[in-house]
Amino acid sequence: MKKTRIFLVCMLLLSFFTINTIAQPEPVEYSQLDGFVLRNNVKLGTGLNCWAIINLQQFNKLFTPVRSGNNLPAAPKFGTQFVLAVASPATMRKTTLIIERVELAGTVLNVHCRPSYGETLSTKMFPLTIVTLDRISFIKSFVFYNSDNKVIKTFTFRK
Repeated sequence: MKKTRIFLVCMLLLSFFTINTIAQPEPVEYSQLDGFVLRNNVKLGTGLNCWAIINLQQFNKLFTPVRSGNNLPAAPKFGTQFVLAVASPATMRKTTLIIERVELAGTVLNVHCRPSYGETLSTKMFPLTIVTLDRISFIKSFVFYNSDNKVIKTFTFRK
């Protein structure tokens, strides 16, 4: 009986330590990347479409640069950066896609995003937000959430 009680107390203590070791999300800094649009051949589903892009080939399949005068924007440096992107289908409403926060929880990068709607437009717009963040070597997956904290899409990172 005494051994059983000691065992149960040890298990209870162990469960407290296990609960406290769950990774708490830490904010990750990111920067807006302007000067690119979605390629015409990219098919979008309804709602928010999300991408975690880890190399230049993936990036070039999705986006094309927009010339500003004689200048083209610089592509991200994939040796040191990841790219996150959110797009939605063409719309007649002014729509801004907002990445509210990016958090690292253990080996998972959580991306929280939402649309913000404005006035009706006279022409269609193609909502798109692209951000870059420093490459973190131990990330195993990217999870995109909507404003209701529901998973939109998960990407598993394979090295």
